[in-house]
Amino acid sequence: MADKKMTLVIPRSKPRNPLLMPGLTRRAGPHGATRKAIRQKMRQRTQQSLAELLNGDKAEFEID
Repeated sequence: MADKKMTLVIPRSKPRNPLLMPGLTRRAGPHGATRKAIRQKMRQRTQQSLAELLNGDKAEFEID
């Protein structure tokens, strides 16, 4: 029994479709902040800085 060779047959996997894989790995979503979001953030920072100046929390030379 020890001298009889046994052959294993391993099924090959199907080759991947190279056109399908990039589509499976992509994620949807924006690439960066939109102009609208940037304007909104700038407006909020301006309002916060102005409020701090009026309250006396921040000196004029500390403003970015």
